[in-house]
Amino acid sequence: MNSLHNKIALVAGGTGGVGEGIVRTLLTEGATVIVPTRTAAKGERLREYVVDVAQDRLVIIEAILSQEDGAQTVAQQVQNRYGHLDILVASLGGWWQGQTLTQLDLKTWNQLLTTNLTSHFLAIRYLVPLLTQQTGVYAHINGFSAEQAYPKAAPVAMAAAAQKSLVMSLKEELNGTGIRVLELILGPISTRDRVRHGWTKPEYYTPTDIGQYLVDQLNQPDSGELIHRLMGK
Repeated sequence: MNSLHNKIALVAGGTGGVGEGIVRTLLTEGATVIVPTRTAAKGERLREYVVDVAQDRLVIIEAILSQEDGAQTVAQQVQNRYGHLDILVASLGGWWQGQTLTQLDLKTWNQLLTTNLTSHFLAIRYLVPLLTQQTGVYAHINGFSAEQAYPKAAPVAMAAAAQKSLVMSLKEELNGTGIRVLELILGPISTRDRVRHGWTKPEYYTPTDIGQYLVDQLNQPDSGELIHRLMGK
């Protein structure tokens, strides 16, 4: 408890199924957590989810991270209010499945690239520079589709693989700064929505399990290990 007291964290995608569990865990451990969100309604849903933990340390910023002006707005507000970040978590993007590559239209392709890849680039471009050197941590949350074929979900799988490559390059580019980079590749997760619909299994991790794994990594010396696979219990 409170191992992250006085730490400033930002969770991009913190209103999502996995992201909200990470937010909850970081708050439980004493961090102040900033969460950009597209809509006020999503921010309120998150506040309700963490109200028993530490709502006073949850900071909501309405902005769209997949747009450059949105990413710039978030970075400027963080800079003005806190001056730095200790922890940056990227849990961005969403699932899509339904058409083969020979059926897919260009509009859908471009939308998926923006949501599932460009958003990650913009988070890196504008938020990683706010991480404190020597102690800052960038944690990227990815899915198992990054490492396998996924018919009728190829754009999402491709973006996940590209995210992984992006993070591998980022780690090398940050060499010498002391900023840690973690890539968490997840199997299916028992999000609140999945549980509500009955789409879960006992071996699935919960979002707070992922949050706790991340906290455990933050509280350990840097091993230099980049990729952490959490496929199931």
